[in-house]
Amino acid sequence: MSDAGAALDAEVARLVGKGYAVESRTESQAVLVRKRRIGLFWNVVLSFITVGFWLIVIAYRLINRKSDRVVLTVVNGRVQRS
Repeated sequence: MSDAGAALDAEVARLVGKGYAVESRTESQAVLVRKRRIGLFWNVVLSFITVGFWLIVIAYRLINRKSDRVVLTVVNGRVQRS
């Protein structure tokens, strides 16, 4: 394995440790994705205050969760993130 491949593997391993999942991978590029978290504390508080009406908002946010996508590319032996 080349140094560039090892650098890409190290960066992928670092991001996987932060909760990302590998979506696709080639020798010179990797695409990682992570679903955004939904804060539990304030959603529970608002659900109690509004007698459960806030659960509609929580359900909507769970269905339409956004994701963070990171593309790692090896250029000239260095890993670039975009």
